[in-house]
Amino acid sequence: MRTDTVRPRRKKPAALARSSPRRMRRASTAADAPAVRAPRDPLELRVLQSFRTIVGATRAHDAQVRARTGISGSQLWALAEICREGGMSVNAVAERLALHQTTASNLANALSERRLIRRLRDQADQRVVRLYATADGMRLLVRAPRPYTGLLVDALRRLEAPGLSRLSRELASLLAAMRPAGAVAGGEMLTGE
Repeated sequence: MRTDTVRPRRKKPAALARSSPRRMRRASTAADAPAVRAPRDPLELRVLQSFRTIVGATRAHDAQVRARTGISGSQLWALAEICREGGMSVNAVAERLALHQTTASNLANALSERRLIRRLRDQADQRVVRLYATADGMRLLVRAPRPYTGLLVDALRRLEAPGLSRLSRELASLLAAMRPAGAVAGGEMLTGE
């Protein structure tokens, strides 16, 4: 014959019952959180949504580039520049794409590994390495979605000078308000990488 024994539940001491880890986390989070002010007006939310749309569109274009070519949007842009002006140095690619030299070198390495570009030493100065598109690189470029520069750079190039200047000033103000976090991202891969 089986007898079921029920163990009595042990009660937590009153102090622990009132301050469970979950409650403590919630209380400390609320107390430690900085005060967040409500948006000034719907304009703030529209601007935020515009940034989200820009980021989303650039990501979607990069995904399309990757699906059709197997390379990233930044690699496609670098390849297009190398095809357009054969014999570029890595420094010239960095300047053209507004990237740090190390980032441009990494792009060139990735393209070289895929045999989309080749490197040749300059005849006059053996220290300088020139980049040239291969036949495979040129074929890939033909089937790649446009714009090769990506949607953001293409849109910036189509802005009139006064509008671009105004946008630059406003973005500088926004970046200044975001410092120091925004300073780290300068010169890295463009959005979509």
